[in-house]
Amino acid sequence: MTTRYRHALLIGLAAALMLFASGCAPLTTGAYADDERRTLGELTDDLNITSGVRARLVRDDEVRARDIEVETRRGGVTLYGHVSSAALEQRAMDLAAGVPGVVAVTSRLVVLEPED
Repeated sequence: MTTRYRHALLIGLAAALMLFASGCAPLTTGAYADDERRTLGELTDDLNITSGVRARLVRDDEVRARDIEVETRRGGVTLYGHVSSAALEQRAMDLAAGVPGVVAVTSRLVVLEPED
C-alpha cells in the first residue's frame, strides 16, 4: 500500500468516525426533539396519543371531531374547540382518557348554547 493511499484512507476513516460520533451526540447527550424540551421518545409518545384520541373522537357517533383540536404534552391531553352540551364535553374527555398513555385530560372546550 502506498503512503499516499494510506494517508487518504486514514483521512477518510477519521472523517467517517467524526460524522458518526457527531450524529450520535444528540442521542447520548440529552438533546431535545423540540423547543418544549421533550425527548424524541416523549415526542413520539405524544404524537401516538394525539392520533389515538383523534381516532376515538372521529369514530364516535355523538362527538363532532371536526370541532375539537387535540394537543398532547408528556401524556397530558388538552382538548380545544367547541361542543353543543356539557354531556358532549364529558364524552370527549372520557374518550381521550381511554387512550393508552394518557395521564391527564384537560378541557378547554367551549359549550355553545343551542340557538332557538
